[in-house]
Amino acid sequence: MVSLSGQAPVGTWTDHLSYNSARNIAIGQNAIYASTGTAIIIYNKQFDELNKLTRVQGLSEAGISSIAYSPEYNTLVIAYNSTNIDLVKDNIVYNIPDIKRKYIPGEKEIYRIKTNGKYAYLAGSFGIIVIDIVKHEIYDTWKPGSGGETVTVYDISTGNSKIYAATSSGVYYADLPGSGLSYYGNWNLIKSLHGSSGSYNAIVVSGTKVYVNRSEQYSAGDSVFLVDNNNASLFSYTTDLYNRSFDSYQGGFTITSQKMISIYNAAGQLSQTITADKAGATDINQAVIDGTNIWIADISKGLIRGINMSTFGNLVLPGPLTNNVIYITINNQKTFITGGAVDNAWNNQGRPLQLFICDKDTWHSEILYSVIDAMRVLVDPKDNNHYYVSTWGGGLLEYQNYTLIHKYDDSNSPLKTIIPGAPYSRICGLAMDNSRNIWITQTGVPGSIKVLKPDSTWITNPVTIDAPTIGDILIAKSGYKWVILPRGFGLYILDDNNTPEYFPDDRYKTMLVKDNEGNVISNVYSIAEDLDGNIWVGTDQGPAVYYNANQIFNGDPRATRVIIPRNDGTGLGDYLLKSEIITSIAVDGANRKWFGTFSSGAYLLSPDGTVKLANYTEENSPLYSSSIVSLAIDDKSGEVWFGTANGIISLRGDATTGAAEFKNVYTFPNPVRSNFTGNVTITGLMRESRIKITDVSGNLVYETVSDGGQATWNLKTYNGERVSTGVYIVFCASSDGTASFVTKMLVIK
Repeated sequence: MVSLSGQAPVGTWTDHLSYNSARNIAIGQNAIYASTGTAIIIYNKQFDELNKLTRVQGLSEAGISSIAYSPEYNTLVIAYNSTNIDLVKDNIVYNIPDIKRKYIPGEKEIYRIKTNGKYAYLAGSFGIIVIDIVKHEIYDTWKPGSGGETVTVYDISTGNSKIYAATSSGVYYADLPGSGLSYYGNWNLIKSLHGSSGSYNAIVVSGTKVYVNRSEQYSAGDSVFLVDNNNASLFSYTTDLYNRSFDSYQGGFTITSQKMISIYNAAGQLSQTITADKAGATDINQAVIDGTNIWIADISKGLIRGINMSTFGNLVLPGPLTNNVIYITINNQKTFITGGAVDNAWNNQGRPLQLFICDKDTWHSEILYSVIDAMRVLVDPKDNNHYYVSTWGGGLLEYQNYTLIHKYDDSNSPLKTIIPGAPYSRICGLAMDNSRNIWITQTGVPGSIKVLKPDSTWITNPVTIDAPTIGDILIAKSGYKWVILPRGFGLYILDDNNTPEYFPDDRYKTMLVKDNEGNVISNVYSIAEDLDGNIWVGTDQGPAVYYNANQIFNGDPRATRVIIPRNDGTGLGDYLLKSEIITSIAVDGANRKWFGTFSSGAYLLSPDGTVKLANYTEENSPLYSSSIVSLAIDDKSGEVWFGTANGIISLRGDATTGAAEFKNVYTFPNPVRSNFTGNVTITGLMRESRIKITDVSGNLVYETVSDGGQATWNLKTYNGERVSTGVYIVFCASSDGTASFVTKMLVIK
């Protein structure tokens, strides 16, 4: 059973992460916890229910390096790649940022966590950090090793009233409770473990014996040693077997490798072997036994449950197959995501084609290994089950109902390949005009723009643009085609006079962005047209806007850069986001501008860009990263989708596209319960509708103007108090007063 949420109110964040990968497992009293690397999957054993724990639910970060569970204190311990630490107990997250904030020379990583009593022991590149789970603070820092040098601690185990550390230079131990262990001289080395060239990277105590894994760089397999009374002997060695995790359970311990799980009893006798094939796994990272069941974290298959260690099945939450994202687009409330990529020089990353589609919380994932690097999606506006995908080397793909129906490349179309004789047709931009012609940009071949007509015939524009890379294409309301030329080549604009097959009447130009002050900006990353027909361009020096876009072929066109007054009495101002790379631009139903940036999150600005309404970052919101790859807005719900460097997340926005008339106007939630603390939303409105809310006696309690087709109310009167229980009347009028609508809502205080 999967726990799902209902319609989200305005201001609500929703994660869209992949839950098809699991890296670590922790056994709780009533739940199983599995880390995906960006989130936590929670399996409730009592109710047979899956839930999740992400930044939306309060986690401090998205990049998880390791987890562990303290049964004595019912606390989940989470370490992040940044070395930040969270303790989660009773749905409350306690953050311990001390290690992250502290400067530590060299590598700064946490590999494993083990708990014992009130302490959690973190094995890291800088030694062992001891955390007091009860006080939510760092208790001590321990430094096993010899000669005072810092050694990397890969794993820890406790038993026999001792703590053992598997390190890059041997296995060390000390008595518990530890005293003075920040001094290396208080640690003992197990000298009988021979071999100086390898690292000890996994360890477990079972009964009175210690089992430790040694890995050597050029070895044909890992060696497992048994240590009994400090005397070491070879326990097992298998060619091509590289062990990843040692984990204890009540009756013994497990040794996990990529393709096999070995289960031993307390005496160290092999009792069962589970192969990856048997478990339906391909890339096992950890396996832990809980009672009669075994739980497997597989990097490719996610969380796997083995009932009675014999019947296996995946436990997966809805989401895309991976967290890769390069582009997002939305059509009729269906979201399309591509997970390909190119590097800064627009070279291939070589990812198999990844296409993810979200339709009303149902996900479809397409992985095509014969094609690499999906770039953009163009959805048929008349049928969102019909769409096209551009690829950086595999040509153009056409889908109907999730099925690939055509693949266009150099073998069957004018889409040329950059390598003669090799299938390498690089395509980025896709756009459809009013005649349903599909405009396509191609890189590195003659004829930079191709057109696929509705009758499946082709047009090749004769112009080859003088630029190494041809990026996205935008068809403006005027019919002009605006093309981004990445890597410092500016823009290409084409006016085909709405005759794509007739070239003598074409006008075109290549230009760099030049502002009103004469400053030249060559690097363009994104482009969008707003509701007034203005063209907004995202550069590495902030946004610029062409207010007279229809005059782009006349004279020396200049772009306006929005100036924000400093308000310091000098009368001076600064260019809007002048030091930011604008990676993505989206325009919402209220004509407000959303800017995604390379390093400072997402900005929401007023329609003219002069007022900053919000700036969402990794520090002040659930965003997984402040590096935004793509933005898209659902014009019917107002939901804003953010593609970040670490995955996808969305925010229920307050602006939708205004309707041509008042149709299907309603409020939500309705009724408003006493425990509701958000904003009530009135949706289905015309753009810039005037809203007046009164009680049943006609007393005005609130008025506003809609953002596009939607308005919100915080349930408070002008004096700041929440309204009383009762029915409230919502009067809606168009901006010119020619249309109106009335609806009601019930509020319970």
